[in-house]
Amino acid sequence: FDLVELDAASNRGIDEIRNLREKAAFAAAGGVDARKVYLVDEVHMLTEPAFNALLKTLEEPPPPVIFVLATTEAHKVPATVVSRCQRFDFRRIPLAAVVDRLAYIGGEEGIAAEREALEAIARAATGSLRDAINLLEQLVDSYGRALTLDQVREGLGLVVDPRSGELAASTLRGDLAGGLALISSVRDDGLDLRQFQRQVVAQLRGLLLAKAGTGPGDSWSEEQFAEMRALVAGVPAERIVATLRAFGEADLRADPLSPLPLELALATSVLEEAQAIAPARAPVPQPAPRAPAPAARAPAPRANPPPPPVATPPTPEPRANNANDKPAPKVEPLGDGSPLLDEARARWPDIYRKARAESNTVGALLNSGCGIIQASEREVVFGFQHEIHLNKIQSDGGEHLRALQKVVDEVLGEGKTVRCVQDAEVQVQRPPRGGHLVRAAEELAADDA
Repeated sequence: FDLVELDAASNRGIDEIRNLREKAAFAAAGGVDARKVYLVDEVHMLTEPAFNALLKTLEEPPPPVIFVLATTEAHKVPATVVSRCQRFDFRRIPLAAVVDRLAYIGGEEGIAAEREALEAIARAATGSLRDAINLLEQLVDSYGRALTLDQVREGLGLVVDPRSGELAASTLRGDLAGGLALISSVRDDGLDLRQFQRQVVAQLRGLLLAKAGTGPGDSWSEEQFAEMRALVAGVPAERIVATLRAFGEADLRADPLSPLPLELALATSVLEEAQAIAPARAPVPQPAPRAPAPAARAPAPRANPPPPPVATPPTPEPRANNANDKPAPKVEPLGDGSPLLDEARARWPDIYRKARAESNTVGALLNSGCGIIQASEREVVFGFQHEIHLNKIQSDGGEHLRALQKVVDEVLGEGKTVRCVQDAEVQVQRPPRGGHLVRAAEELAADDA
């Protein structure tokens, strides 16, 4: 039969389809019984007039002609065209089948390749046998007919830095210092931080799959997957998901050389886990200072009924605690319902926009678990959910705080000192959302901070 291939991505107009239609009327070169096959690749790229010109030919094709319409986006093909075709959905070829075929080709062509090397080639081809064969040919041209796993990794750029797996493990263990040291060493070695981020995300994805009990798929060997299962044996799935999300959303596009997004992703993951554990520990120390109150009840055990009425002494205790509470005496008419606080919170969109204009870092930190918790004529207090964000805004020699002070002076008026504290229960404030691009940019900036 005659095979005619047409790339619809490059030949997508009505003139090309008219030319194809005219040629289809001619018989194949092999005689009366010969078939003529037209393979139209990426058919969804055709223009609407081109599809319309093809409809009649598809409905009543010449007897010896077969049209094969190939596409990776079937939903873009008009329904009028789909209704005139038989549809076959192809799946990716399994990894083992691709490896076996490459081994067969290697045997026929005199190529000696390690099984692990062929598996690496098959994974890089992502289920396409044609791409796998092309990669094999390229590697043979570069390294000869004896291929090793190291040569394949080098030739395809598949060398994985072992520190990516170590960073994933350090994060899940809550080892903040160890994780920061790993990121620093990667930066000092001059490696591409974006590529390193992708490797960390791939490692965390593998750990999530291992925790879920799925198979290794095409990305890992059984030995590697067994190690992953052992690593996450005592780690909750929610912890892995949160860590994967933090590193996956780290944005290195603005400054590919800055390790800050990776460091913030690490710190956020570790500190969120620490805060999740903290509530269980918090009640333990708190009863200790209140222990003296029960001491007053000590003589009461002689008569069990009296202790309930004696429960009134705890009421003075909260007053003592409130007197010792640091924020209360320092800031004046504060708290929810205060007109000054309501006004400050109402002006939050202006504060956020001016902060972004003054400093990208300050703007991102304000959009990352922050809110105004107190406001008076002399002071405005910003609360941050996470200590890492509080430390960040207080860093750089006070430059960030000065920028925030300037914004408060412009929006709320001069004479109000800015103070930043950590408050895990702060009422987080968000700027008004714009279009999807604005929303995506703000979310990425918040994740980076």
